[in-house]
Amino acid sequence: MPSKRRGHTTRQGLLLACCEVFSEKGYRDATVADICKVASANIAALNYYFGDKENAYRAAWQYAYEEGIKAHPLEPIDAAPDAPAAERLRAHVISLLTRMNDDGRPTRLERMRIWEMTNPTGIITEVDRELREESRQHMLSCLRELIGAKVSSEVLQLCEASILSQCRMVLPFNRRDLTLLAHRRIDAKLVATLADHIVAFSTAGLAMYGAAPAPAPRKKRAV
Repeated sequence: MPSKRRGHTTRQGLLLACCEVFSEKGYRDATVADICKVASANIAALNYYFGDKENAYRAAWQYAYEEGIKAHPLEPIDAAPDAPAAERLRAHVISLLTRMNDDGRPTRLERMRIWEMTNPTGIITEVDRELREESRQHMLSCLRELIGAKVSSEVLQLCEASILSQCRMVLPFNRRDLTLLAHRRIDAKLVATLADHIVAFSTAGLAMYGAAPAPAPRKKRAV
């Protein structure tokens, strides 16, 4: 039992060190030696638990994502399962905003994501897609219910992209261009204000899709 506990502690320490180093340096500049130094472990231990640097990166990405979901669920644990779609969407938006922001700074996962955006590795593409699928389906179900009409997959995904884009305004490289957010701390009170705005603004737009008839196909112009 003590050896199992020791093994869990070593692996957990390595995971936390991976999150720290990859979020600060990105995948390419991070080294196994950096990770082992932070974890006070040796390279053999990292190879034993993860195999290599690539697998350690995938494991760190998954750990950081699941850590965020655990701290900020898609819906509050005490939320009524039959709550209105707008209420569920608001809870979802708050979860997204708080998982992107850590007291005014991007969370570890978002810092790793920023590195991936600026210097893509392709290593975590599949892992990230699988991890985000539950969150995606949760938002899409809220959107379908709010629109209240048959809607094409393309329109649904455009609505999803619109809400995600609004949520990403809390990230520093976006916030600096917004007068309202440029010098403000993104605390719980401001997150709630932003969530209220995003949901009110978005539901007004979504109502348009539910009320309006489907647009007629465009006629091709004669050449």
